[in-house]
Amino acid sequence: MRLVPGPPIKPSSPSRLTITGLLTGLAASVLLSVPASAAEPQAPGSFTGHGFDACVAPSQGVMDTWNLRSPFSAIGIYVSGNSRYCGDAYQPNLSKAWVAKNASRGWRFMPIHVGRQAPCFKNNPNSRVQKKHMSSVVSKARSQARDEAKETIAALTKYGFGKGSYSYLDIEWYARTSACDTIVLQFADAWTEYLHDQGYKSGVYSSGSAAIAAIDEARASKRAGFTLPDQMWIAWVNKVADTDGGPYLSDDGWKNHQRIHQYHNGINVTYGGKTLNIDKNFLDVGRGSVAVKQSLPCGTRMTFTSYPALKVGSTGPEVAALECLLKTQGFMKTIDSTFGTGTAKAIDAFRAKRGWSAAGRTTRPTWTALLAHGTNPRVLKYGSVGQSVWRLQRSLIAAGLRPRMTGVYDNNTVKAVEAYRKARGLSGYTTTESTVWGQLQRGKTA
Repeated sequence: MRLVPGPPIKPSSPSRLTITGLLTGLAASVLLSVPASAAEPQAPGSFTGHGFDACVAPSQGVMDTWNLRSPFSAIGIYVSGNSRYCGDAYQPNLSKAWVAKNASRGWRFMPIHVGRQAPCFKNNPNSRVQKKHMSSVVSKARSQARDEAKETIAALTKYGFGKGSYSYLDIEWYARTSACDTIVLQFADAWTEYLHDQGYKSGVYSSGSAAIAAIDEARASKRAGFTLPDQMWIAWVNKVADTDGGPYLSDDGWKNHQRIHQYHNGINVTYGGKTLNIDKNFLDVGRGSVAVKQSLPCGTRMTFTSYPALKVGSTGPEVAALECLLKTQGFMKTIDSTFGTGTAKAIDAFRAKRGWSAAGRTTRPTWTALLAHGTNPRVLKYGSVGQSVWRLQRSLIAAGLRPRMTGVYDNNTVKAVEAYRKARGLSGYTTTESTVWGQLQRGKTA
């Protein structure tokens, strides 16, 4: 989205809805890493983390490269509306198959509808797309909104998005007047009501100083008859990746994981040699990124602040965890929390399978390799959750780093992964994919 900017302002003081705040209170269970067999693409589902939007849906090669290298997990796509700058004729890649393939790789989607604009919106006369306007007559504007909601539902269905999916109504910047705000609010109300009636969710995207502020004021004043959109996507270019609404969207509105912040617009960004011109976004939607409960193989605690050197005669919960790891990988049959000669033989069998010499005790590489063992997702990145995130955090601790054990791929995990990649001579990204897992599973430490 390319907005005519509102009046320049200074960023406000840090909001209560910051990245750190979003990652507290983790209790529910929701997975980010979508398996290849996922039945339905997430639009956008439950997630706290980074996204981007681009005028044209990128090629599959770019999507795959950015999937592995970039911090982004969500993408805005222009699915409907007669005022899109990149309408269907300019979308060579966007299709139901494209959506399905990228959903299977873990991507989330923000479907965007760009239709009629505020009556006082001013077109750029040099643009190839001259946007249509909402009627200044309330009844006509509401009828137009319902028609556009019907259009976006058809597009959602076309691309494979089921009921419960969001469509984001793009209302470009306009110079606010009372009359113009009234039509915008009536249009947004009718749009939302129609989507709700059909089983879909409503989002509104706009400049903070335009429709976002108008809708938030309507919420705060409890405007009669106004149905609030389910999510707010605020364009406020302060270059801060959080969901603070600044002076436009107050903290007490849309505070239950209902916000997207477009914070940096129209910049060229490169990952893996693939460059796109994008807008950067930060999302906190659905239930957010919430840690799943740690699994307890063998009914044994697996998480510790460190994984100590153990030898014959050692006892305690760390020994139980070691024996559980050896048992689940086929090197032991019983667990007794006492490091005996059987445990030493199991360790040496594990080491021999990797071509290591016998040691009869644990080492940092042994712990690292044991803890990293498992089936690996295609990629983990900021906002990811699931058992693989717990496994990664344990492995990084064993390798000599100090991520916090949260079950969420948070800022501390990002820093630990960056440090590990640097120590192992890997490319300087923030993601965890096959190269990182390969090093960890070979017992390579930081």
